Amino acid sequence: MAQYTHLQLYRTSYNLLLEVMHVTKNFPREFKYSLGEKIQNAIVELLICIYKANSARDRAGFILQIIEYAQFLGVYFRISFDLKIITEIKYTHFTQELASVSKQAQGWLQASLKSAADDSQNAPQI
Repeated sequence: MAQYTHLQLYRTSYNLLLEVMHVTKNFPREFKYSLGEKIQNAIVELLICIYKANSARDRAGFILQIIEYAQFLGVYFRISFDLKIITEIKYTHFTQELASVSKQAQGWLQASLKSAADDSQNAPQI
C-alpha cells in the first residue's frame, strides 16, 4: 500500500478540508446543506483521488480528477463569496490554497507523464 499522507498535496488538501469544515458549519441554513455540503464533498473526493493517484500505476487520470475538483471548488468558493457567505479574507485564503493544490497536481501530472513516456521507451522490444 502506497503511503499518501506524506504528500504535500495531501496535507494541503486535508488542511483545507479542516478549515472549510469550520467555516461551512456557520453557513446560513439555506446554504449549509446545499453549497456547504457540496464544498465539503468535493474536497473529500479530491483527497480520495490523491490516494488513488498515489496507489495507481497509471496516475494521470486520477491527477486530472484532482485538478477538476480544484476547479469545481474555485467555483463554489466564488459563489460563496458573491453571496456574502464567506469573507473576502477567507475567499482569498481558500483560492490561494486551491492554487497551491492545482500547481502541485500539475507538477505531479507532468512528472507522471514523463515517467510513463520514459517507461515506454525503455520497454523491451519484441
